[in-house]
This record gives sequence, C-alpha cells and structure tokens, in this order.
Amino acid sequence: MPASPKKRFGQHFLRDPAVLRTIIELAGISPGERALEIGAGDGTLTRALLAAGARVAAVELDRDLLPGLQELAARESSLEVIPGDAMKLDYAALPSPQKLIANLPYNIASGLLSLLCGWPERFPLMVVMVQREVAERLAAPPGGKDYGSLTLWVRHRYEAEVCRWVPPGAFRPPPKVDSALVRLRALPRPRVRVPDEETYFRLVRAAFAHRRKTLLNNLKGFSLPGKIPDWPEILARAGVAGGRRAETLDAEDFARILRALPS
Repeated sequence: MPASPKKRFGQHFLRDPAVLRTIIELAGISPGERALEIGAGDGTLTRALLAAGARVAAVELDRDLLPGLQELAARESSLEVIPGDAMKLDYAALPSPQKLIANLPYNIASGLLSLLCGWPERFPLMVVMVQREVAERLAAPPGGKDYGSLTLWVRHRYEAEVCRWVPPGAFRPPPKVDSALVRLRALPRPRVRVPDEETYFRLVRAAFAHRRKTLLNNLKGFSLPGKIPDWPEILARAGVAGGRRAETLDAEDFARILRALPS
C-alpha cells in the first residue's frame, strides 16, 4: 500500500505528466549526467530522471517512503538512495558537479536554497519546484515587497528564472498555494565585486531587518569589530541616500556601501 503524504514533511507528490516533462526539458539531462533529487517522495520524479538517462542520488527523510525508493534502486543501477535530512547532508562528500532537480519540500525550500546557492561550482544548474511565494522572492526586481535578502543571496551567484506556474491540482494532496518551477543557472562570476562576502551579506540582512524603517535606521544596528561606523558619512560616500528603504537598493548599491566602509 503506498505511503500517504505527511504534512509535517511538507509532502505534495507531483502527478501531472506535463509538468514532469517540463522539469526534464528544463534540466537538459544528458545520458550519464549526475542529478541530485531532494525530497524524492514516492519516486515519481526519480523515475522520470532515470528514464532521461540521469545517474540519480535521491535524498529522502521519510522512513515510510524509503522502502519503495530502495526497491527501485535494486532494479536501477543508476539510482542511489540517501536516507536523511537534506538540511544536514554533507554536500561536500557528494560527486561534483551535478544538477539539482527536485520538487523541494515546501517547509524547507527557502532554507535549502540559501544553503545550496553557496556552491555554484558544485551545482551549476538547479531546477526546483517551490511555492509561488518563494519563486516570486527569487525573481523579484528591486522596489517591491517580494524583494529581499533571499533575492540578493541567491542572485549573487545565480540567474533566477520562473519558468512555469503550477496549480495545486498537479499534486497529491493539492497544496493550499500555487507552485512554480524555477531554473537557477550559476553565473560565471559573482554578480557584484565585494571585498568580503560575509560582511556584505551581514550588511544586506541588517538593511532588511525592519522593512518599514529607512536604510539609515536599520544600519544603526550594524557594527564592525572594534568600530562604530559613521553611517551618514558612509552612505554619503557610497552615493546612497539614508532615507531610502532597503527594497529600493540593487546589489551594486549594497556593494558600494560595503566598499565605503573604513578598512
């Protein structure tokens, strides 16, 4: 008897064959190419990837679903099943490079993308199914409510493209929200030049800490070791008005602020 999807794991099993075909087309799988699938579930996408010729590493946390995946692996030499939590997986131990192709569990999608987008050489292409809300954040231009620190983090190293909106009826059970297929392609180099990426993203997170506050007010809480920045002076040097809100700044604006910090 097939295992039932579990709400606590954010499970929604894809059932629309047209959407499956679109995923495979967007992934551009070549025979023998490595693909990592996170949240393999009942193996619907896994089987489509194997049929396309991929060598698949399928990660699954739900113990009730593992027997079905392991039975499939016993028949398919190109499938490796990896039991465990994708947020705790040792990605450095996996073969590289490979493509990430996944219907991501919705309860970890944002956190997982934040983690994986730090390795563009390891994952040069990702094709992922996420909630529409997450897709809109990934692709948002400056100036809107969807634009934020996740947008800037992911697009520092990737080009994000929303390729298809997917209705709830494509899944079992249907989620309460629309979904989207997003393709992330690694950039040849980071989007902006910054002297210290860790400090750059600390700065971005501080700027978005309270979206209704001005940039200057948010940055008052951002400090450097042993230094208290003079933010009005720094922002003036960077050519960015302190009365703006973080959502109006693009990546180069934030990079200029970082470069204006005292060394």
